[in-house]
Amino acid sequence: MLAAGTIFFISCEKEDDTPRREGYARGVFIACEGAFNASNGSISWYDPDSNIVVNNLFEHVNGRPAGDVVQSFTLAGDLGVIVANNSQKIEVVDLVTFESISTITGFTYPRYFAYTGKGSGYLSNGNLDGHVYSIELESGIITDTIDVGMGPEQMVVAGNHLYVANSGGWAFDNTVSVIDTRSNEVVATVEAGDIPVALVTDRDNNVWVLSRGKVVYNETWTEIIEETDSRLVRINPVTLKADRSVVIGTTGDGFNPSWLSVSADGGTLYYGEAGGVYSMSIDSQVQPSEPMLPENFSYAATCPSTGRFFTLEITDYTSPGKLHIFNDDDQEETYNTGIAPRVMAFGQR
Repeated sequence: MLAAGTIFFISCEKEDDTPRREGYARGVFIACEGAFNASNGSISWYDPDSNIVVNNLFEHVNGRPAGDVVQSFTLAGDLGVIVANNSQKIEVVDLVTFESISTITGFTYPRYFAYTGKGSGYLSNGNLDGHVYSIELESGIITDTIDVGMGPEQMVVAGNHLYVANSGGWAFDNTVSVIDTRSNEVVATVEAGDIPVALVTDRDNNVWVLSRGKVVYNETWTEIIEETDSRLVRINPVTLKADRSVVIGTTGDGFNPSWLSVSADGGTLYYGEAGGVYSMSIDSQVQPSEPMLPENFSYAATCPSTGRFFTLEITDYTSPGKLHIFNDDDQEETYNTGIAPRVMAFGQR
């Protein structure tokens, strides 16, 4: 009974924790890293209709933890893909039941998955000698290995191209690799600011890249000896070249942004900087003077089905994190999540 008590947190509004007939597919999935080497990474699930929150969903359904450091979660048609970084694997689950249908291994540093349709997609492997793997999900077969820049992180599919943010990993990179998904060949390498880590597409199919900026310390890690701007860089999907660069934050603010999201209509970018959460039109050429929220969160995005603004908060790496939901009238609801919530995926509704 004590173990069961650690598996679920159910919000006080509802006592029934049974999902509707659609199963879990129509909810919001939250990837929670957990603590390094503790094998307590998890997926939390939230139902916007009933305000039910279920933590440790994968473990509850499958009888085992999701893995050590759950890096990301991606919707892939009727499937979900959990990337467990330190477990060097991905778990493929049925979205309705959340039962594992395959466990795929053979990776050294898996980071993010991008779905291309028909049960296939790409996984970034974030080592210095960066690779992207082409994978068939249900069979678990790795069909191709593609060389990209150092430390590949997030990816996004736009048209027939896969865009890969090359962060450098523990070294340095400033490029985005563009892969033709029909041939699995790199067709362009775009300079996109120092240490690109996150990407989204807007309503015009442009690709926006969040580049953290480079910070170099002295040998004793007591003084910054070099720092470059954080930027939002726009890549034109026709020319495959960067055509806009917006400086965000302030050099010397000691903050390196790590997440980027886009509104459901594709017209607004959201990102975190030193001042809090910012909202910027895709037509803007400068950062807004004031943040929309003054707090710093590990991720934030608009729920497509409700229009409410969701944010994630990491409290520490031993305690539950927080899901904060802001309504139009600025009323806030807060729910517990798994440890260290890092990213969200919104199911179809």
